[in-house]
Amino acid sequence: NYAVSVGRGSLTEEARQQRLGLFKGSTDYADLADCDLVIEAVFEDMAVKKVVFGKLDAVARPGAILATNTSYLDVDEIAASTSRPQDVLGMHFFSPANVMKLLEIVRADRT
Repeated sequence: NYAVSVGRGSLTEEARQQRLGLFKGSTDYADLADCDLVIEAVFEDMAVKKVVFGKLDAVARPGAILATNTSYLDVDEIAASTSRPQDVLGMHFFSPANVMKLLEIVRADRT
C-alpha cells in the first residue's frame, strides 16, 4: 500500500496524496460517463452481470472499454447484453493480486 511505500522511502508523501486524489467513490452509474475503462466485479451470476452491463452501456462514453472480472461466465453472452459488444472483454486478475502481477485479457468474439 502507499503508506508502506512512503515508509520505505520509495514514494513521497506528496506522490501518495496525488495518487489517492485520483480515486473517487460513487454509487451512481452516471459518474462512470467519462471513464476509459470500467471493470465490473459483481458476483458470478449471469443475470446480475447482464443488468450491470446494460446500465454501463447506457452511461459509458462511446469507445469506453467495458470489462468483466468473471472467472468462468461466457464473455460473449455478457457482451450481447450491450449495444457495443466490440467494447466488451474479460479481465481475470490472478490471486492474490498484490503478489501475482498477472492479468489475463479475454477477448469475446466481437472484441
